[in-house]
Amino acid sequence: MKIVYIYDSIARIGGTERILTDKMNYLAETYGHEVYLITSSQGNHPLSFPLSDKVKHIDLDTKFHLQYQHPFLKQLRMGWSLDHKFEQRLKKEITRINPDIISGNTSFKADLICRLDCKAKKVIESHCAKTYTRIPENRKKSFFKDVKDRYVSCQCFREIKRYSDAIVTLTQEDATMWGKDPNIHVIPNTTSIIDTHTSSPCEAPRVIAAGRLTWQKGFDRLIDAWDIVQKRHPGWMLDIFGEGFYKDFLTKQVKDRKLEHSITIHPFTQNITQEYLNSSIMALSSNYEGFGLVLIEAMSLGVPCVSFDCPFGPSEIIRDQEDGLLVKNGDIQGFANAICHLIEHEVERKAFGKSAKENVKRYSPQNIMPQWEMLFHKLTEK
Repeated sequence: MKIVYIYDSIARIGGTERILTDKMNYLAETYGHEVYLITSSQGNHPLSFPLSDKVKHIDLDTKFHLQYQHPFLKQLRMGWSLDHKFEQRLKKEITRINPDIISGNTSFKADLICRLDCKAKKVIESHCAKTYTRIPENRKKSFFKDVKDRYVSCQCFREIKRYSDAIVTLTQEDATMWGKDPNIHVIPNTTSIIDTHTSSPCEAPRVIAAGRLTWQKGFDRLIDAWDIVQKRHPGWMLDIFGEGFYKDFLTKQVKDRKLEHSITIHPFTQNITQEYLNSSIMALSSNYEGFGLVLIEAMSLGVPCVSFDCPFGPSEIIRDQEDGLLVKNGDIQGFANAICHLIEHEVERKAFGKSAKENVKRYSPQNIMPQWEMLFHKLTEK
């Protein structure tokens, strides 16, 4: 089977990029499919995650991000030109490859992908919950850009529902946002970290958090909660791994609260596995999630999680009071209390970690990837 994935670039160290790469590698190496990755603007940027030699990578050299350096009207003109160039180059490659499946993402040209005139079945993945698609990382938008993005999103979702052969969401909650439709499927994320036999002893006085430093991830809320935690447990440390627009804002918040001695903001690391193993609690403070990949990564290494019950993902991953703790979204005091509870109850913390490692096996590649294989075969047999 020939399978084509279309994305803007695999240049950031992010959850979507990691999952996409792992998925392509698995389909090519384990199932033996002929897999292609077509990017719009990878350019000379190195791939942020290792791509199998069996996956063929094609870059169309249409750098959409360059348009945002210009005033709004010039953005529109440049955007139209780039759209046209991208569409022509993409059509040429699709004609040459003649794939059976084309997979796109709601965050990048999904409407165009759905309308491609070819035999391939079109699968659109909703990695960011539908409600929150196109929210900018820094949340700062001009009025005109906000109106434009809302209009584009509305049109895009309409085209996806009309022309795609399958819409795949990561959670049951996100699936309900798309309405009742037999073409909607729920296939959660997976991670290869689950295959490890190593676990954290959950003894180090350290809490870990990871993700892009954006409004979505809510690290400002975590810092507020930690201000409460460190007063009760001054010997514990909070390490945040990530980069993004909010770094200066968060650094200032830490300084203003005089928490420099107990909070460190680190850049992204390629060895996040070891950082989990050196931690005893994972904290997820997001305002919203598409899924919550960091939760299953931490849990697979025996680290219990404390998470806001935000939309969407945490409530479907964490089994509250069994392998982690869920806190009402936005309840800063409750979040701090939950972290303190795990700090103060070591036996329970370790038991949660063991349960987390066992429960999260349902997200292993061996359990999740056959669902993709079954979907692809079902579509191509129609």
